[in-house]
Amino acid sequence: MSRPVPLVDVHWLGSRRDSVALFQVDDDSAAYYEAHIPGALPLATYDELYEEVRRGPLTQANFERLMTRKGISPDDHVVLYSAGDGSYAAFAYWLMHLYGHRRLSLLDGGMAGWLRAGRDVEAEVPEIYVKQDYSSPGRDPWAMLQRDELLERYVERPLPTLLVDCRTPAEYEGSGHHQLDIPLERHRVTGHIAGSVNVPSGTMLEGGRFRPVDELRDVFGRAGLTPESDVAVYCRVAERSSLLWFVLSELLGHPRVRHYVGGWAEYGSLVDVPVARS
Repeated sequence: MSRPVPLVDVHWLGSRRDSVALFQVDDDSAAYYEAHIPGALPLATYDELYEEVRRGPLTQANFERLMTRKGISPDDHVVLYSAGDGSYAAFAYWLMHLYGHRRLSLLDGGMAGWLRAGRDVEAEVPEIYVKQDYSSPGRDPWAMLQRDELLERYVERPLPTLLVDCRTPAEYEGSGHHQLDIPLERHRVTGHIAGSVNVPSGTMLEGGRFRPVDELRDVFGRAGLTPESDVAVYCRVAERSSLLWFVLSELLGHPRVRHYVGGWAEYGSLVDVPVARS
């Protein structure tokens, strides 16, 4: 089957809602149970897309179990959206891509865009029909970047290696914490991975929707992106950086984009690694 377009709009979804598997992806599912796009199922990022007893995204076996429980088969066209800025949906997209599910799309504008268009919502939870046990073709060895390879290949490396920090300028400069940081975690230093450039995730969007492709290409061009670039992206954990991974990999079609899911929550706690402030 051919791959669908990675980004769809409200009109597209409205005319094809019954032919896709639709998920609302948020940090938790509270907003989903108040109202969601008809036919959508919930995905709670922190309860369902991460491992329970260790830090990190789902293993392949647990991803397959999740897809089976949600009634998804490998040939289903899955459309993902969020109640917020889309970063959680982008993380789910990246995770499904990691395990070889290629029939994927994000809804541009998410729930807010759907509501602005005057579309209907519901609170009823659809019944799930388990068709078969989901089987992944295996993990994409390129999509996920882990700590040791980050240190070896991306930290303080010259161009065409491009390491992109998509946190806020204050986080990048080392003058502020993310709003979700808690005192227990503040043994981490502030700053950024030495050699990284700052492209805040908010610059990917305008009015809740992705900016035009030409504008996004210009944003990354100013950050140093060339056709030869070997790119890695990171944020505090892995949601905001999923937006950049989606733009670079799926909208701009860059062939070499790695996602460092450990993010600053891991790197900022490591002993004796290069950190910079500005």
